Amino acid sequence: MGKAIAYDIAKFSPEADITLADMNVPAGEGIVEWLRTCHSSRSGNIGFEKLDATDDQHILRLMENADMAIVALPYSFNIRLLELAIKTGTHFCDLGGNDSIVGEQLKMEEKAREADVLAIPDCGLAPGMANVIAMHSIKGMEDISKLHIRVGGLPQNPKPPLNYQLFFSVKGLINEYKEDCMVLEGGWIKLLDPMIDTEELHFDGLGKMEAFNTSGGAAWLPYLLEGKVDELNYKTIRYPGHAVIIKAMLDLGLTSEEKLDCGCDMTLRDILETQLVKALTGTDKDIVLVRVIAEGVMNGQSVKITYDLDDRFDDDTGLTAMMRTTSFPTAIIAQMVVDGIIPKRGVMTPESCVPGDLLLEAMKKRNIVFKTT
Repeated sequence: MGKAIAYDIAKFSPEADITLADMNVPAGEGIVEWLRTCHSSRSGNIGFEKLDATDDQHILRLMENADMAIVALPYSFNIRLLELAIKTGTHFCDLGGNDSIVGEQLKMEEKAREADVLAIPDCGLAPGMANVIAMHSIKGMEDISKLHIRVGGLPQNPKPPLNYQLFFSVKGLINEYKEDCMVLEGGWIKLLDPMIDTEELHFDGLGKMEAFNTSGGAAWLPYLLEGKVDELNYKTIRYPGHAVIIKAMLDLGLTSEEKLDCGCDMTLRDILETQLVKALTGTDKDIVLVRVIAEGVMNGQSVKITYDLDDRFDDDTGLTAMMRTTSFPTAIIAQMVVDGIIPKRGVMTPESCVPGDLLLEAMKKRNIVFKTT
């Protein structure tokens, strides 16, 4: 994801100086060389520094010389890195994905404003771009009955039994599958079980798909829209049959985090994660599907607005659809902050500060185009 974020900034902010930082020196230097080749005519510098993400002093030195810090690390790093960004007066974006951590970041609102910093956690696909579009879809509605968000990253050529391939962290995937799902029902926040309420939906050229409750994707929308939207929910899209198999794994306790009574320092979840990585790691090109549906009343008329996206692996750049739809929105938001398009200060999630019309326009320039009906 960091590679694709850097690619986007290098292309659309040709005068910006970019520093990639990572422990993996060959990978980091390889990405820098690739970026220089892709964008040979740009005037800004692209460099690399070896960085241990637990080395606060090194991070402080890097941030002191930066207008924006973008974090593409596991979310456990995000609170501390935001604290460091506030200390150096550096704007901040991360890929988020954990409501509890984002909640702690939002508590830094006053400190960020005092430091003249705008921090936007939860950038990316969902949470992130999908949530911004969801807020945009209800703009101008006097009464909102439904707001549904459906998102999935999938292989183009699915293989049984799960018809799935890993496109991001297996830990994050299992968290989505096992944690409670926050929704709005009757206008008020409610927690539902994951992997239930499976529905059928169709996308052109793909036929029948399924979508079911998963956690995290709705992010801060239920808090922002409580009492304003009657029904709001988020579901993950998969090929048919996926949910029933995963639900059986959960019901059998295969995601338990209790240590096994066998003299080894492992849990059933450790074993399941290891096996899923083995079984679901592949080279198939991917698809990202997004569907946002808003129903309500606008100018006295009943309306139903739908945003549909079918984005595919990019053969020209080698960037996956998941990289494009996660990283490009993050890069766009970061550039909006640095360029003053989003002038606010503090800590806020994308759906509360990113202009949806401008995000859609910027995504279109990257050939990520939503069909609107």
